Amino acid sequence: MATEIIMPKLSDTMTEGLFACWKKKVGDHIERGDIIGEVETDKATMELEAFASGILIKTMVDGGENVPVGTVLGLIGEAGEIAEAAAVSQPDSAATDARPLAPATAQETFSPEVPEAAMSHREMIYEAEMTHEKASPLVRRLAREQGIDLEQVQHSGPEGRITLEDLTSFAGQQQEKHDAAAPSTTAPTEMPIASIKSTMPTSMRQAIATTVTRSWQTIPHFSVTIEIDMGACREIIRELKESPQPIGYNALVIKACASALLRFPRLCSNATADIEDIHINFAVSTPDGLQMPAVRRCQRLSVAEIQAESSRLAEKSRNGRLTSEEMAEGSFSVSNLGMYGVDEFTALIMPGQTGILAVGAIIERPVVRTGQLAVAATMRVTLSSDHRTVDGAYAASFLAELRSTLEKPAALLI
Repeated sequence: MATEIIMPKLSDTMTEGLFACWKKKVGDHIERGDIIGEVETDKATMELEAFASGILIKTMVDGGENVPVGTVLGLIGEAGEIAEAAAVSQPDSAATDARPLAPATAQETFSPEVPEAAMSHREMIYEAEMTHEKASPLVRRLAREQGIDLEQVQHSGPEGRITLEDLTSFAGQQQEKHDAAAPSTTAPTEMPIASIKSTMPTSMRQAIATTVTRSWQTIPHFSVTIEIDMGACREIIRELKESPQPIGYNALVIKACASALLRFPRLCSNATADIEDIHINFAVSTPDGLQMPAVRRCQRLSVAEIQAESSRLAEKSRNGRLTSEEMAEGSFSVSNLGMYGVDEFTALIMPGQTGILAVGAIIERPVVRTGQLAVAATMRVTLSSDHRTVDGAYAASFLAELRSTLEKPAALLI
């Protein structure tokens, strides 16, 4: 009996995902554990693993389709096997829109003697995509939709990777050539290739909307703001700028949060009296929307190690290669908009967590020291907390601890 390949549920908020592409084609032999496809969720691109060995006898979803969780994507069985409708189990309640599997006909059954000319459209897409492993599924799909040959696109990413910016730049150049060659009196009859950005999938935006709505409707937020003198942190960053291990403000903030959370464990999600590990999510802006990778075991890492790990995760986020494991089990979150010149703001708590720190820009402001007016580089941070778990005094005490740590940051480097 054929084994179904099911669209998996890869996160608590996932109700559907974008099936990006097949890594195997009909007729290929598959071993249990082989990577057979890629799935794009609201948070990351995941590899789809086979849970049975056999022949890929049927694919039921094309690359680039949004499908509900529980949808049957394809079948693994024996060569020549005819799938019967009874072999298809009903999808779960989250996948009531999954299309049912109709009985296969003899023409739909895999035959190794099918000539190349009879290759299906789905298989041709697979063959084309397999030659562009150094482009993300998103880039490959957008290129396919716009009729762009990726072989002609110059890459700027690491190891020859074609980025979304490379594709957009190439599309713009092609549109300029098209406009220059077309008569000025001729109205365009096709969608401009340069509009490629507008065709980006909306699944991530929909998932973000669902998540923030759930956060706002189910978590009783309150926020507390404090101002921190960042002069000492600025000096440390300047001193280490030319060193083999330069660090940034975000790494210092993440490390300081981990240190403060050890003293204020109620701000850690699912925390007990004795915290074993602290995993801090941090916000990364991507062309598709916000992603929240997690630096794991922050309290055990040095600031330099946090800097290296957060840089690695941010790069994977922007390239669409972040895995669900790299976002899972976050204890607390940090969202930094300081690089955009934002003075202060309030962030929404991620469902399942208790707090998030919104970090503003470091700005030179007038301060009073020992009765004298002076200028200091200060940063305003706002802690949003779940009022069911944390009260105002507890949140204020956490911020006081955070301020004390960042105003005397030398201990963070030990």
